[in-house]
Amino acid sequence: MRNPLIKRVPKELVGDWQKYLVIIIFLVMMIGIVSGMYVGHDSMLAAIEDGRVNLNLEDGSFELNKKASAELLDAIEKGDMADVRQHYIDEGIAEADREVADAIEDELDRQVRAGIEEAVRAQCEAYGIADEEMIQAQIDAAIEENYEAALAEARESDEFLEAAEEAYEEAHEAVIDAVDEEWDRTAEKYELNDDNFEAVPVTVYENFFRDADEDIDNDDDTDATIRVFRSTDEINQASFIDGRAPETDDEIAIDRMHADNVGVKTGDTITVGDREFRIVGLLSYVDYLTLHESNKDLMFDSFGFDVGMVTPEAFNSLKARIHYNYAYLYENKPEDKVGLSDVSENFLKALITQTVVYDNEIENYLPEYLRQSSNFAPSDIESDTTGTIIFCYILIAVIAFIFAITISNTIEKEASVIGTLRASGYTKGELIAHYMSMPFIVTVIGAIIGNILGYTAFKNVAVNLYYNSYSMPSCGLVWSPDALIKTTVIPLVLMFFVNLFVIIRKLQLRHDLKKIRRSKARRLPSWSFLRRFRLRILFQNVPNYIILIFGVIFVEIMLCFAFGFPDSLSYYAQEAPDMLFAKYQYVLMSNEDDDGNAVVTAEPSAERFCATELMFPRPGGLFREGFGSGGDESVTVYGIFDSSRYVDIDSDLEKGEVYISSAFASKYGLSEGDMMTLSEEYENSSYDFTVAGVTDYDGGIAIFMPSGAFNSIFGKDDDYFSGYFADAEITDIDENDIASVITVEDITKVTTQLQHSMGQFFNIFQYGLVILAASLIYLLTKIIIERNENAISMVKILGFQNKEIGSLYMIPTALIVVIFTFISFIAGYFIVDKIFDVFILQMDGYFSYYMSPKGMGLAVICMIIGYAIVSIFDYMRIKRIPMDQALKNVE
Repeated sequence: MRNPLIKRVPKELVGDWQKYLVIIIFLVMMIGIVSGMYVGHDSMLAAIEDGRVNLNLEDGSFELNKKASAELLDAIEKGDMADVRQHYIDEGIAEADREVADAIEDELDRQVRAGIEEAVRAQCEAYGIADEEMIQAQIDAAIEENYEAALAEARESDEFLEAAEEAYEEAHEAVIDAVDEEWDRTAEKYELNDDNFEAVPVTVYENFFRDADEDIDNDDDTDATIRVFRSTDEINQASFIDGRAPETDDEIAIDRMHADNVGVKTGDTITVGDREFRIVGLLSYVDYLTLHESNKDLMFDSFGFDVGMVTPEAFNSLKARIHYNYAYLYENKPEDKVGLSDVSENFLKALITQTVVYDNEIENYLPEYLRQSSNFAPSDIESDTTGTIIFCYILIAVIAFIFAITISNTIEKEASVIGTLRASGYTKGELIAHYMSMPFIVTVIGAIIGNILGYTAFKNVAVNLYYNSYSMPSCGLVWSPDALIKTTVIPLVLMFFVNLFVIIRKLQLRHDLKKIRRSKARRLPSWSFLRRFRLRILFQNVPNYIILIFGVIFVEIMLCFAFGFPDSLSYYAQEAPDMLFAKYQYVLMSNEDDDGNAVVTAEPSAERFCATELMFPRPGGLFREGFGSGGDESVTVYGIFDSSRYVDIDSDLEKGEVYISSAFASKYGLSEGDMMTLSEEYENSSYDFTVAGVTDYDGGIAIFMPSGAFNSIFGKDDDYFSGYFADAEITDIDENDIASVITVEDITKVTTQLQHSMGQFFNIFQYGLVILAASLIYLLTKIIIERNENAISMVKILGFQNKEIGSLYMIPTALIVVIFTFISFIAGYFIVDKIFDVFILQMDGYFSYYMSPKGMGLAVICMIIGYAIVSIFDYMRIKRIPMDQALKNVE
């Protein structure tokens, strides 16, 4: 016979539809938002990876100062190093031979003329001729008549041949000595005498561009710089988000992100250089996912920099100079970063030697794995799961909490029914299955709807957040197993075991399912009847209010997340300019110029420093595997010169002792005496350091040591340095010698871009959490009223009006909510502060958790307003409780 309890399931769902609707909404919001973030995250990364293949992303690029010859390109593609030494020798000998030949000819001419003159003067003297004019006439005539024969005879003489041979040998030896001296310096600088060098065959593509002025509103004022490429380029192609590629010489396609930021769209007209173009497409170049104008830039600029595509004819008509940029693809590309580093170094050596031999110069060289514009976005997206996972785990805990109290309340309400069913022969297993069916059904419904929304609406929200931050390609839908497991499977399993535990524990008792221990009534103060009644209600519902308090704590934790994160970013943006060592930090390409001279400046505030990058391993365990991208964090290692005015450290440190930045210490909990190991990112080298102290610097993850120790540890010359700190702009260093400049404006640009990129995300985060918070309060207050339905019905029988009953039961709840909102906010603030440490642990860089007074006020006010709204529903619920309910449940 079919189990009659099955018929109760739909009746229970309809009878208590408000509670189950709120739970479903809660589940849908949690699963939908988190699943949408995961799906959007995975879909975007898949689109980026597909674009790398389908849009032919380069493996690297180099720029020459003039167009490469076919012979040079052929030599580069073979990947071998040219014999630069022999090239220099051949060129030097050829030049020396010309100079020696000219010198010999001059000397031979002098000697032949002098010989003829001497012979003529001797004859004139023998014949007694003394007239100088006559003698000179005789000399001129003799030279004209005998010069060629005398010259030929002199060339055949042994004396001449021996002297010429000796002159050539001396010149050749001098050339070889000079070349060897220059070659030794060059080979050491670029490590060209590498016995482990292996040829790196590549395919080279032209990827020429022009940097032109962009006038968005055609008012003759430059609004941005646009980097223009040809539409026929075979490498680094574009994905079109809207429109198409240009087909005529008055059409252009520009970056979609830039277009959104400056307010232009397809069909609009802009001015590039001195020509007007009509926008026919909005694109995303595979190598410009972020608009870094230079790889030296600390942060991309999607407002002041743009990339665009025009036809070859339009490209040729622009007046801005052509950058002879070439992209290449490896024939055999390594899979790991260490392999990429080795291959790119070998290719650079080959490139340097070949350009020297073919009389060209390298303006820029950039392996793709170091290109910020193609790697910044995917790296940042990969780390985005950190906050999502933390949010997911908190909500899973909330769900477990809700299920535990709702199922416990349901069983207590139906205690008499359960006792009757047990007496009628129903087994405990059948009752367990029955009471687990409703939460399971509700969870499945919420999971199905949440996943549907996660793969549609919320996925689009997540994708739009990325589109609001980066110049991303067109994105399709990708199945995310992580989303299914962490947002659906885990809550279902958690629900199953939590409910199983609660139901089994409750069903161990009979009839009322709770142990009643009668105790003496508490003596209350001599207050008015209503006040004593409220106090009695408060004492009688202590367990229920404890549950409510835990719920309020959960809500405040979420509200501290919602308002604290944007406040932290805003605070960092405000304080960031004060975090620099100096107003300017210049990092040089090399401490020597092309002539081998030190790069110096006359700026009085300039101070040398050494710097390199090492990797610090993030802590392992649960946090590394479960809370984000993991991996290693880049640490800037500074070598500080004695008596520095910018960084204060002890100059008498032992080798291996270092100071660390306060940001480094705060992020990883390091203190004086701790040991740490840092390693090269692309090399198999590691270094052990001991923390000797902490320097007040929150601007980055960094360590500091004396410059002498730096040069010793990293094998640098004693006079080596990497750049300059300065409080004023340095104007006497060639721009080609500068790798990057960090200024206050760069820090401001970083925070401005972050706020622009993440602002929408925080807004959605706040709205979603407020909805979830209201849902949780609704469930908890509903449970309190449901557990007091008999008492409320009884006081109605005694003649109390709904308003009086509402004041009796809602004022104590309101007091509890208000008091513990403030207490829970304080607890929530410190809990989130600790969670934020875990969150920031998986991100590069550091900034501390901060909540503004306004954010604190909103976190409290939102709770109180949320309860005020929920109290309206509570009052309506009290009004609906019938008077006869108490009579039906008389014990």
